[in-house]
Amino acid sequence: RAGPGTKVICLGNLGQIDTPYITETTSGLTYVVDRFKNWEHSAHTTLMRGERSRLADYATQVL
Repeated sequence: RAGPGTKVICLGNLGQIDTPYITETTSGLTYVVDRFKNWEHSAHTTLMRGERSRLADYATQVL
């Protein structure tokens, strides 16, 4: 249970979905962002780039 002063953070990378049964639009992360977008106590941040190794970036593209 989230009591007073508690912060809940949901994070993920929609680019790392690796199952044919889930898409970017059916992801649980997308669902949570959509459901909480109008609640005054919530916020959503999309990071446009990250600090990752060349290997990690390449793996994201090809896997």
